[in-house]
Amino acid sequence: MRTETIKVPDQGTYQSQLFAYWSDEFRETNADHSAYIALNFAGVLDACRSKLHTLIQHHSQHLADKSGGDRHSRAIARLQNTMTGAAMSYESCFRRH
Repeated sequence: MRTETIKVPDQGTYQSQLFAYWSDEFRETNADHSAYIALNFAGVLDACRSKLHTLIQHHSQHLADKSGGDRHSRAIARLQNTMTGAAMSYESCFRRH
């Protein structure tokens, strides 16, 4: 299978600024949907969902701790920024509509 490479414009040009803007925009708007599709097709969506909820529940229980509350809050944020977290976010938004 032959794949075409996208030619990136030269650094410092207006075209490179536009390319960076639109590629970032594409990643931001399609990440949740892509993660959901990837995990679903891989057949691991349910297992990932279960593991994510277990880990978030564990860290949520320790949020009130004075000594480690910030650490657990950061751990929850990192979990939500994973591919699984993105897929679950997409799934919950999809169900609301």
